[in-house]
Amino acid sequence: MRVGRGVSGFLAFALLLAVVVATAWAQQPHGYRPADDPVDVFSAPRALRTIDEIAQRAHPVGTAEHDRVRDVLVDKLRKLGAQTEVRTGIGRFPGDLHRDDPNIGLVQNIIGRIPGNDPTGTVYLVAHYDSVPSAPGANDDGAGVAAILEAVRAVRESRTNVLRNDLVVLFTDGEEPGLLGAEAFVAEGGYDREHSVMINHDARGAGGPALLWRLTRPEGALIEAVADSVPHPNSDSATTSVAGDATSSNTDFTSFKPGGLRVLDWAFVGKSAYYHSRLDDPAHVNLATLQQLGDNTLAQTREFGGKDLRDMGDSSNPAFFPLPFGLLVVVPVWVIIALAVVLVLAVAWTIRQVRRTGEASIKRVVLAAITSLLTVPLAITATVGLLLLLREIRPRFANAPVDPFRPELYHLAVLAVSIAVLLAWYAFAHRVFGPTAAPVGLLTGTALIGVVFTAFAPAAAQMLVVPASAAALGVALTFLVPDRWRLPLLTVFLIPTAIFTGLTVWSGIQAGLGTAPFLVAPVTVLFGGLLLLVLVPSWPQRRGWPVPLTAVLIVAALTAAGLAVDRVDDQHPRRTQLGYALDADRGEARWISALAPDDWTRAFVTDSAPGPRYDGLWDKMVSSGPAPVQQLPAPVAEVLADTTDAGTRTVRLRLTSPRAATRIDLKWDSAFRSLRVAGREITPVPADGFHFHGIPAEGIEVELVAPAGPLTLRLADYSWLPDSHLDALPNPPGDIDFRQDCAATVFRTVALP
Repeated sequence: MRVGRGVSGFLAFALLLAVVVATAWAQQPHGYRPADDPVDVFSAPRALRTIDEIAQRAHPVGTAEHDRVRDVLVDKLRKLGAQTEVRTGIGRFPGDLHRDDPNIGLVQNIIGRIPGNDPTGTVYLVAHYDSVPSAPGANDDGAGVAAILEAVRAVRESRTNVLRNDLVVLFTDGEEPGLLGAEAFVAEGGYDREHSVMINHDARGAGGPALLWRLTRPEGALIEAVADSVPHPNSDSATTSVAGDATSSNTDFTSFKPGGLRVLDWAFVGKSAYYHSRLDDPAHVNLATLQQLGDNTLAQTREFGGKDLRDMGDSSNPAFFPLPFGLLVVVPVWVIIALAVVLVLAVAWTIRQVRRTGEASIKRVVLAAITSLLTVPLAITATVGLLLLLREIRPRFANAPVDPFRPELYHLAVLAVSIAVLLAWYAFAHRVFGPTAAPVGLLTGTALIGVVFTAFAPAAAQMLVVPASAAALGVALTFLVPDRWRLPLLTVFLIPTAIFTGLTVWSGIQAGLGTAPFLVAPVTVLFGGLLLLVLVPSWPQRRGWPVPLTAVLIVAALTAAGLAVDRVDDQHPRRTQLGYALDADRGEARWISALAPDDWTRAFVTDSAPGPRYDGLWDKMVSSGPAPVQQLPAPVAEVLADTTDAGTRTVRLRLTSPRAATRIDLKWDSAFRSLRVAGREITPVPADGFHFHGIPAEGIEVELVAPAGPLTLRLADYSWLPDSHLDALPNPPGDIDFRQDCAATVFRTVALP
């Protein structure tokens, strides 16, 4: 398999690497339109004005700041000419996501309607307007809210873009504690289910490209519209398949999907250290990212706003993938199956040719292929090992929601680890199986993975089958051309691999170091193995081990540099978690943490669990310590009615928080027959209790139906720790950032004999 000589292979590889880098760079957001641009276009600085207004402070449900933000948004929608209302309801964690103690809450969804001039359906623009207690929410989800308002303004001020269909702006409430507003919207009904499209916006960071990371199925009509209209269609059918079926991440999409709505779920995930942080403020909004998100929102609003939404019955789930310059390729699944056949035939032809020329035996190629399959699990294992090592050296990494503030060198180290595994395998295979069997076996192993992938998920298999089939075809054709044309020909056929590498690897690693072993490492070794084909003639014939050893040294250097650069300061704080729990029954209090003691929390907690009376106050409690008792009023359970009839006991309670906490929990060990909370029936009845967010001043009514007999309940209310006015809590240093689950809770037992 002679495709080049000496330095020519390095030049070809450098060209392909340049394509990888250029493609990754092109996918990232660049630039934005200034505020004085024409009124019918989206301008990120204009959208930022909204973020400045609504992201001054944290605004979780149940706070005065939340109500201020609600009123600001209502006023903005009305000024845009939307028929606006605030719809109050009770939402719950989506019922298909079963929990023993679900989140429930009082929500106030903001709905603004702009009628179309000849409607065939409704276009919903959706973002949530609440934040977590620990963050002002400038990106999550102020960017989504602002993108919608600026897009609607551009449509309204454009004389040539009057929309045919009804346009509804839906700012959901209570997304952070459990997708409550979206669930309440679906549970209430009355929305356009048959002829509607819903475009949801969210964020898990402060930068990076806007990604269409999942959408409801069938996808055909939705993705065709995106391909036709969206300027930055960063999406592929592999991602949407995995995100739709296997992800644990939740946005309002999860609540909308059971309602039969057609939903496109957009988000950005770069710079994830800012996620749910006090630094998620307007100063850390990336205007280029906001511009890209807004351009996409405006384009979709015009596209779906002008379409006949009755004619979107495409039941297909095609394969699709992006290309540079804003292109999205959409093909039927049979095209991917056909390419998989081409892949198999090209690999079989190559094996036949190397056997015929005597360069390698079938046995050696097969053994090389089998061992090449090990590179994927080995790369995953090595990447996980690197991350565990980082956490041992810097335990605070385990406290971060996704990535540290300066992750770039760690990102490169993760890539280098996977490359080191690939090179180590190649050095082994080159020596054991021979200089031809090794690359052909590598190509064969990749083909095997692609064929299996195609058999089970053909739409998702495009990510591997498209570049692998091109690479295999290029290798096969090298046997039909003169020697001097082999390397240029192969290089051309490896350009798809370079493009797919640039599109997937860097955007995948922006999703976070925690997912890198499973998203980035496999892609790096598979695509890297294909790109390695141009270096076959340049590989040392006898002593190839220095190549992977050099890669290992690069990993060590990148890791050391990352540790040296990634330091804590006021603008790059470390996350910590601390809670205060007051036992109102005994008049005792403890500090509690879900984390091992760090340099700051060591003044409050030690490595000991808090004891059984504190069980269930937080999902995880690994350390605790005695705390001063502060006279915080306990939550109240007022008995409104208590009757027993025919062996069934019905109790009606009013739960209130005299200290105006934002959350109240009711827990039990009994088996209840029915549960009604704030007027809403909760089915099935949770096994352990519930959490209620956004407690109104008058409290909430709860009706419990149980077998006759005494009942013992446990009541607790929660307030954000820094706002709980605890005398014993000193002001933390500037390099400390409280996690969103830091709270002060007061709990008591409610005995109903």
